[in-house]
Amino acid sequence: MTDGDAALLEELRDMWMTYDPPPPGLVATMIAAVAAADLDAEWEMLTLVRDSRDEPAAQVRGLATSRILYFTAAEGWSLDAELDDGQVRGQLLDFDGDMGAVEIVVDTTDGQSWTTALDEVGFFTLGAEPTGSVRFTVRDSGRSATSRWIEL
Repeated sequence: MTDGDAALLEELRDMWMTYDPPPPGLVATMIAAVAAADLDAEWEMLTLVRDSRDEPAAQVRGLATSRILYFTAAEGWSLDAELDDGQVRGQLLDFDGDMGAVEIVVDTTDGQSWTTALDEVGFFTLGAEPTGSVRFTVRDSGRSATSRWIEL
């Protein structure tokens, strides 16, 4: 998102809050509606729990240029991803399903997308060098879990 986008969204929010604010209780009603629809599995998110960029000690101890991201999902499995030198590598950990049915998708906000399958122990490698904002999706038998956009 650019600064111009953020400014536009801020103006729109101010306009709606001034001229047509949401009714009291709307947030609670929407949360209840989503919970009642049992959308948890469909809307599961990959949550970024660790980013090597946020670890200053790692940056001063070596010459490595890779960036490592660690995600978790509510179901208990996790995804580790390393971005380095024109490749995205990683592993799906603690996943109870069929590794052969899982796809890893890496998208960028400029429309680039890379998809790959896992090997039998959950490793993957993509020949990709994403730039800008990136997100990861893990697809399995019609379900998917997607991360938020991460600025590289």
